[in-house]
Amino acid sequence: MKPIALLSMLVFFVHAYAAEECPNKKAFCDNGWIMHNDKDFQRILQEKLKEFTAEIGTDLVLDDAESYISDFSYDYYLIMWVVIWDRVSTGQDEMWGDVALSMTGPCSEEYTEIRWYDPVTRTKHVVYNPQYVFCITTKVPLAYNTIF
Repeated sequence: MKPIALLSMLVFFVHAYAAEECPNKKAFCDNGWIMHNDKDFQRILQEKLKEFTAEIGTDLVLDDAESYISDFSYDYYLIMWVVIWDRVSTGQDEMWGDVALSMTGPCSEEYTEIRWYDPVTRTKHVVYNPQYVFCITTKVPLAYNTIF
């Protein structure tokens, strides 16, 4: 009987730990976000940077830039920098800010997370860099039509 009880406790603790590993994941999914696999981060980063760079100054305009500290980075002292771009062609009430790029600093090329809104499918996407963070970097945006 003891091995079964021990195994049950082990399974419970492993499950509880895994659920707490990324506490914001369920909230993001419940709010309609598409969570991309962190193993695809570098590929998605390259695709999105190419796409977004071509739109800067025409359809994408700078909306905001600020620093923040995430509870989910491997380095407790890592101050991240987020730059938010607004797509001019997207209705303002449809989405406030369409692209958010988080980096390890304001002049860095080390990206920690990418969020974007696809105006064609009307979906919000997020993917994070497992090299720096182990979860989505912040809480779910308060409004359904904000990117960060």
